Amino acid sequence: MKAKNITSLTLLCLLLVNSALIAQTDDWKKESTKDGKVHVSYIFSESVNEDGKKFNVLEYVAVTTAGLSLESCKAVMMNDSLHMGFMDGTENVRRIINLPGGDWVTYYFYNSPWPMPNADVITRYKLEEDASGKQFILTGSPAPDMYPEQDVPRMKHNDTKYTFTDLGDGSVEIIMYSKSIPLVSVPKWLIATWIPDGPADMLNGITRLAREENQK
Repeated sequence: MKAKNITSLTLLCLLLVNSALIAQTDDWKKESTKDGKVHVSYIFSESVNEDGKKFNVLEYVAVTTAGLSLESCKAVMMNDSLHMGFMDGTENVRRIINLPGGDWVTYYFYNSPWPMPNADVITRYKLEEDASGKQFILTGSPAPDMYPEQDVPRMKHNDTKYTFTDLGDGSVEIIMYSKSIPLVSVPKWLIATWIPDGPADMLNGITRLAREENQK
């Protein structure tokens, strides 16, 4: 699979945009895990569509640093079947389409905990690499119409971005961004119980799988 190269300046701009988004509002909350290894900034808001129906929007950024190689991280993220190792509740993952230009589409089935119903997600991925080989970004965009409807509800609003940066000292910084609209209204107190450990479990899952890749 051939990934498109982008410049360091472009990658820096993308990160600055995300940082500015958090800095521009006091509504974002910040939490850290008890061990201090994962930091999560998040906002949980309510909006109303044109039909007057209310819906929740959950947006967060989780950051950690671990002793890993960039190559092992990329091996994990490019292997769709390994995503079950860090995406909680995922029982079925398979790549369904390889697209021209290096993009691809992945199918996920979630056995979701209460109060969420079981659901599936169709995600289109794009891999971008810094020309220096010190950073890569994997962006996931919702692509609900690229696979036939199944017998479960489909999440149609779920954007993700994973940024991996080689810090040059044998460690990698991982930034995970997510913005999603749950299928059902979720109480804020329930979201609060999921932060920061939910995103942290995902990042820790990625680092665990990357270490296993290093040992192969």
